[in-house]
Amino acid sequence: MSAQLQPLAAPLLETARRLIGALQQEPSVEMRLALAKRVVRQLGDEAYPVFLKILLIVAESEDSAAKQLVADLLAAAARRMDLPSGPLSAWGGSSGEGAGMNAHTRRRLLGPIEYLTVWHCQQTQRPMLEEALYADAVRKLLALFDLNPELRELYAGKLGSDAGGELEGTYTRDTRDILSRMAQRWRKPQSTPDEVVRAALRGDAPDTPVPPGWIVHRL
Repeated sequence: MSAQLQPLAAPLLETARRLIGALQQEPSVEMRLALAKRVVRQLGDEAYPVFLKILLIVAESEDSAAKQLVADLLAAAARRMDLPSGPLSAWGGSSGEGAGMNAHTRRRLLGPIEYLTVWHCQQTQRPMLEEALYADAVRKLLALFDLNPELRELYAGKLGSDAGGELEGTYTRDTRDILSRMAQRWRKPQSTPDEVVRAALRGDAPDTPVPPGWIVHRL
């Protein structure tokens, strides 16, 4: 993520460790889902990117059990159409002038990949996410999600469905195009996260180096 987030590395790592430890001690999927959703609520609407960073910490780690636990938990959430989500204010669709402030007040809850894509493609309350950071984050999340085949199938299907609808002006044409290409490639057997990201961006992922210091070897 951005350089401004670098000081948060140690607290986020500790938060990720505690969350994984708590999830591992919960006996049921229902309790694990409730715990994950409580973490998102406690972070608050404007801090959903912190939850995304926690997911990335897990994805970057070498803790196979932790990664599988999170992928399986998200699969259960996707099965219930209840993925942990965060809101973004979209500056309206492809209609251009007149979409402005009225569209800005529309807030829709978005799952991890949709949130990152809107953040990258559209004007929101946040500065737009650079392509290199977007590609790196999505690639790592896809690798995490691929650990559960059901999650991959359900999530790819959701992205394709979202991209095919207007969703009350939530997505611009560029956003829908990226989500549609991502869904199509992700559905193909044996497709890798790198291939999915390249297809989504219509070319190779950017070579711009990602800020160092975010690789976690053990949670």
